[in-house]
Amino acid sequence: MTSIEIKVSGMTCGACVRHVTAALQPLAGVERVEVDLAAGLARIDGTADSAMLIATLDKAGYPAQIATGSPAPAARKTGCGCGCN
Repeated sequence: MTSIEIKVSGMTCGACVRHVTAALQPLAGVERVEVDLAAGLARIDGTADSAMLIATLDKAGYPAQIATGSPAPAARKTGCGCGCN
């Protein structure tokens, strides 16, 4: 099981929190949803695909993007490009 944090825009009240939770909870691979209104974050535990989670929130009227995770290291302009040099 993994945990994904998503930055959710447009949430202004408790009803928004309930709408976001209700949109995410029934999705395949979602085990737990925790929404923090003040931080504008949704934490999803499970195996759900992050692109599916974001698309679901966008469709529900809440623009979203991944809030956690490290981007892959950028390839260097010189060397082999794998980032090891």
